Formats: sequence, C-alpha cells, structure tokens
Amino acid sequence: MQGTTAAPCVLIAMTSVEIAKPLARAIKIYRKVARHDLDAPTRRDLARHIKRLAERGVRDPGRLTVHGLSYLRGRDRSC
Repeated sequence: MQGTTAAPCVLIAMTSVEIAKPLARAIKIYRKVARHDLDAPTRRDLARHIKRLAERGVRDPGRLTVHGLSYLRGRDRSC
C-alpha cells in the first residue's frame, strides 16, 4: 500500500425534484402577492435561475425560494 490517497471530491447535484419544490413554492407565493400568474417564458427563466443557483452550490430549498422571489421581483421592476 503506497501512502494514503484522499477521497475524490464529488459534487452532489440536486435532482430536478429538489429544484422543483423551491420553484413551485416561489411561483405560489408570487401568485398570491402579485395577484397574477406567470407566463411560460417567465416560468422557464425562473427555473433556469434556480437551477444555476443549485449548480453553484445553493442547497437550502428556503434560500432557493427566496432567491427565486427576488428574481421575480427584479423582473417586475424592469418592466
């Protein structure tokens, strides 16, 4: 046996189900506050935004939901 080898660094990717929960929660909260639904392109962009955050290491569903709501708020302001 030659010395010790370090365990390989493995990044654990979030599953689409784990991403779908914060996404659905952000949409539900947004609909209640804004009193209107999101169109398909906005939903798609929100899903991409949350997925990118998850890929960058954000794992907490609550934080992903909050980031999603902040993203939607920013889009509302730019319109």
